[in-house]
Amino acid sequence: MIIRVAMLGGDELVRRGLESMLRTLGGFELGSVKDRMRAPIDIALVETYGTSLDDTTLARAAADPFIHRVAVFTWNHHPGLVDEVLVNGVAGYLGKSLTAAQLGRALRSIHEGQAVVAPPLPGPGAQGMAVPSEVDMLTARERETLALIATGRSNDEIAREMRISLNSVKSYIRSAYRKIGVQSRSQAVLWAVTHGVRVEVLENA
Repeated sequence: MIIRVAMLGGDELVRRGLESMLRTLGGFELGSVKDRMRAPIDIALVETYGTSLDDTTLARAAADPFIHRVAVFTWNHHPGLVDEVLVNGVAGYLGKSLTAAQLGRALRSIHEGQAVVAPPLPGPGAQGMAVPSEVDMLTARERETLALIATGRSNDEIAREMRISLNSVKSYIRSAYRKIGVQSRSQAVLWAVTHGVRVEVLENA
């Protein structure tokens, strides 16, 4: 499944940076709002920093039937603004300081219908809306696959141990890598050990 993202506002540099991040993540594409009637936008990112008080871009995007979800994407990521941002159909308040992996997790959560503040902000306005951790974003099968990778097992060995096909193992690896933002087996091993996935899964097996 491809999640179509569009950028409203912001300069060309931000747009190109966003496109590069989405390309690195996989599973996303940068669409055009002008083409939304033919290819609807899953998530529109709206820059509100520096806009006038009477700017209606955010409200119009939230009301557009060809835009499924809307999130603010800004450098002006401040706790005091959360309550006034996450209203009237706006589902996310995202800072431009996010890494590609963090942005990917935030966008997937928004696409799934969650209200997301990322990076998480202190205070009552942000409670219950932080991006799920990378471990929480993984399915049980993806976590198990990463746990076995961390023990040094090959794909064939993982398939036998999990009693699934080799193609299924490869599919879990691809989806897990995409979610945690790694591109190699050695990076996956380091990530699994750092996040306690290996210990958690093998102890609970």
